[in-house]
Amino acid sequence: MTQSGDRLDRIEALLATVAESNAASTQRLDRVEAGLDRTEKIVESNARAIEAWSSRIEGSIAEAEEVSSSMSANTNRRMEEAVTDTVQMIADLGRKHDDNEQRFNTLLEDARADRAEMRAAREQWQLEAQANATEHRAFTQNIQVLLAEIARLWQRVAG
Repeated sequence: MTQSGDRLDRIEALLATVAESNAASTQRLDRVEAGLDRTEKIVESNARAIEAWSSRIEGSIAEAEEVSSSMSANTNRRMEEAVTDTVQMIADLGRKHDDNEQRFNTLLEDARADRAEMRAAREQWQLEAQANATEHRAFTQNIQVLLAEIARLWQRVAG
């Protein structure tokens, strides 16, 4: 009987271990089930929140599309105005450029005419200066001749 008693003790010990393990497993299972219950409640709450936000989001998307469309139209209008203004400004600059080019060409022609007049006047002045120099030399020679004659006469009178 000792063998069977030992065996029975071992079985009882195993059963006790299994019972403890089952009890621990049951407690874990209870905790898991409680966690699942909480998770289900959270999922349901999230589903309700998602449903509630879904209509808000759809409304916001529609509003955003409307605002975007309005902004796009406004941007297009402003871009067209800017392009029109730029084209007008370029046309005005082209006209001003043509006017300025015409003025410049007129001034350039005037400057060339003035230069030609100045060149002619300088040439005339040089001719006159040469004539004056020649006349001055002749005058100087005449004065020298006269002074020599006066000196000769003075020596004759004085002497």
